[in-house]
Amino acid sequence: MKSWKSLAALLLGTATALGSGGMAYADKAHPVIGFTVYFMSSWVSWGQQGAVAVAKDNNVDLRWVSANQDVNTQISQIQQFINQKVDTIIVAAVNSSTLGPQIEAAKAAGIPVVATNMVLFGKEAEDLVSYVGPDDVGAGEQEAQHVMDAIGGKGGVVVMQGSIGYSAEVDRTQGIKNVLKKYPNVKLLAMQPGNWDRSQSYNLMQDWMSRYGTEISGLIAENDDMAIGAIQAMKDKGVTIPVSGIDAIKDGLRAVKNKTMVETNLQDAAIELGMAVQVAVDSLNGKPVPKQALLKMLEVTSGNVDHYYDQLYVHPDDFLAGLPTLVRKNLVSGDYSFQ
Repeated sequence: MKSWKSLAALLLGTATALGSGGMAYADKAHPVIGFTVYFMSSWVSWGQQGAVAVAKDNNVDLRWVSANQDVNTQISQIQQFINQKVDTIIVAAVNSSTLGPQIEAAKAAGIPVVATNMVLFGKEAEDLVSYVGPDDVGAGEQEAQHVMDAIGGKGGVVVMQGSIGYSAEVDRTQGIKNVLKKYPNVKLLAMQPGNWDRSQSYNLMQDWMSRYGTEISGLIAENDDMAIGAIQAMKDKGVTIPVSGIDAIKDGLRAVKNKTMVETNLQDAAIELGMAVQVAVDSLNGKPVPKQALLKMLEVTSGNVDHYYDQLYVHPDDFLAGLPTLVRKNLVSGDYSFQ
């Protein structure tokens, strides 16, 4: 994508600003926003481009860091943002229940906090300006239903979970269970974490195939990266079963196009993380913002995959160019995931 060049240049400046330990100063026309994410997955990488596009449109100095799935690293990053006196902090949490003291410290310092992608639990959720994130329960229900339809409501299924304790894992698992309980002729053979990771999911699927063999009629993966890892493991063994996923990353949409996945759910990271930036800016400017902006994921099947693939991966620069306007319109309409 052409946008990676401009992104790299901006992030170089960001890294320099963070590494220098320099202070950020309040400037309404040029706010400074610290953005910490749990991990630079394929999905988050696309979301970063959306956040950068919206930040640029709003003259925001966006300071982006990844915690690499380490809670203590993220705690340190938030404290660093507080020390720098950024205007707002946006958090995509490593763990939904561990950031209470940091959210309180930011509040005490007069720095508003916006959460995105991962729900925060407990009192810290009450202290947030806003939460911008997906309807993960609904997404779990959607992907499970597509696998149920594909296997005719009978047989054995396996479920690959995300990292245990992430709000996305908790809610997607709940959604999957909501659907499975409607199908008494479907046996849940195994439900284990693949931790959002392709290589771990490859190994997990190999283990399941050795253990359950032809009992496995379908696979429900809580993100596309895990689905792709499992599909590769099955391909190596000459196995083909219905698979569903979540996120609609590039490889996920390709899998839907070539029918190795029956469905994925479009959680457009560029819209979601870009919207988190816009909400932070609007809040700083005294505009009303939603306390919670839940984005319903769009179901992507062989019937509509070409549209979304073209939009996101053939002409991504066109999409990113129009993203700031789209995000603002969606915040006004309340249809947060429209694209």
